Amino acid sequence: MADFNIHGSNFTTHQTTIIQSPAPVVDPLEILDRYRALEASHTSKTAESAPKCKPGTRIQAIKDLTAWAKEVAANPSSSEKLMLWFPGPAGAGKTCIMREVARICRRDKVLVGDYFFSTRVSGLDNEAPFVATIVSHLIAVIPELDELVQDSIRRHPKIFELALEFQVEELISKHIVSTPPHTPRILVVDGFDECRDQKQRARLLRLIHSLVTPPHSFRVIVASRPELDIRTAFDLPPLKSITKIVRLENYEASGEIYQYLSDEFTRIRKTHPAKQSIPSEWPGRSMLHALTNKSSGGYIYPSVIVKYVDNPRRHPVELLKHILNTSSTASSGRPFAELDAIYEITLNPPDVDIPLMKRLLHVIIKITHIGSMLEAILLSTKLDEFLLLSKGTTEMTLCDLHSVLSVTEDTERPYIYFHHKSLEDYLTSSERAGDLYQSQEDTHFDILTVCLHNMALWNRKLVSPNAGFQDVDLILYYWCVVWKYLLIEKRCFPPSVLDFDARIVWRCFAFARWSPLPKGEFNSFVGGFHNAMVGWIDLFWESNRAHTCSFHHLVQKGSRMPAVLRLVQAYS
Repeated sequence: MADFNIHGSNFTTHQTTIIQSPAPVVDPLEILDRYRALEASHTSKTAESAPKCKPGTRIQAIKDLTAWAKEVAANPSSSEKLMLWFPGPAGAGKTCIMREVARICRRDKVLVGDYFFSTRVSGLDNEAPFVATIVSHLIAVIPELDELVQDSIRRHPKIFELALEFQVEELISKHIVSTPPHTPRILVVDGFDECRDQKQRARLLRLIHSLVTPPHSFRVIVASRPELDIRTAFDLPPLKSITKIVRLENYEASGEIYQYLSDEFTRIRKTHPAKQSIPSEWPGRSMLHALTNKSSGGYIYPSVIVKYVDNPRRHPVELLKHILNTSSTASSGRPFAELDAIYEITLNPPDVDIPLMKRLLHVIIKITHIGSMLEAILLSTKLDEFLLLSKGTTEMTLCDLHSVLSVTEDTERPYIYFHHKSLEDYLTSSERAGDLYQSQEDTHFDILTVCLHNMALWNRKLVSPNAGFQDVDLILYYWCVVWKYLLIEKRCFPPSVLDFDARIVWRCFAFARWSPLPKGEFNSFVGGFHNAMVGWIDLFWESNRAHTCSFHHLVQKGSRMPAVLRLVQAYS
């Protein structure tokens, strides 16, 4: 580009060179891989190590589900029922059955995709990865969609941050007509109730409905607990008329549970260090029948019994006798009476600090809910450090709870986690857990106070970088999450922060910027905290001025306001 200036008869030329950088190359498969949930599939590492249907069990249920899948896959337009809902109670073995159904459908080339929600696997308790995961399965099974989907992602590289409906429209609906007529059609969705947010579940059901109606011709099997919102959705239009319901409780499982117990006790009898003193007929047919009856058709009760008795440090005969004596006192008027009795005895081991154990269990629940960024804290050594406990405290406190949670540090899954979601249900119910119950707010207050102590300790030890809890970015992340929850959702204010020096927060945040955590996600939470503080000022003083005046001016004028304003100033 040249600029010309004329001064009298003199011409002056200014030459400007513009160098344009090439546009960054968008790799659609890399974007898809970033947003999908690898562990949501029945072929994942999580599924590989998860419990499976014992050979010879659940045969009829698996046969009925796969028969329906094959029939509608072969003749998608011949059936009025476009979906199948498979409800069942907690711990009845739905996920084991659904993994086997998905495996058989994949073997028979009718499976187009699957998604297993879970509250025990990070990132699988919400809707965010659902469409990306299903799309990744679609392009693997239906090659004709591959380039079409990649082109759509190139046009919309941020598509997985947009509405799910738009994702389905751009990545599936626009291209589905390009698929051959005889392609796999079955989608398997398990643990639907473990998507925690009811609004998200309602939205996902609308998406699933769109996938089984024109222009799509997918057929979907959904398994879940019969939660009220899910029951209601399947009992009303538009799902009611197009859904076949197959209830797990209609299948007799007592014989299979009896055999499971018999096999497991035989194994304990043969492998326990005290095997020479265990009677060869133990525990006997009458005991096996009694345990089977107490199981109520589900596998949680017998599996907890087996894990409790399978303790190499204590005699299995005495352990079984002890837990059954406790269980026999359970009130038959409660639906989970037998299971609650098991948890009551399991969670009250001898010579254990019960308040500390309760604190640890509720902290584990709460941190698990936050997501993958905080999962690193759920190592027993990290939990000690984070909660300012002596080294080894977590392991010693939880060492007798192996029947209900994992405290091992194996390379595959080194974190502390519950074996069954029913334990979380028990601990978060005031009616069932009794003295072991703790409200969400109390747990948040506890961890928020710990975060403040950790930040203060970290601040004092900056001269010694290796001292104290080093994951300051994790502390800040949780701190921001808790503030948003307490101030905006619950409108309650923890007094533990009134005298906290906000300059420490700012200093910690400055250092946390250098950490290897995903900065976009971390900074979004910091921004969320900033907005939460603005909202809290509005709520507390019923004033809209917080949005219009500067934070500096607000803090100057609010000299008699709580010291929490210093926290706002730290993020302004």
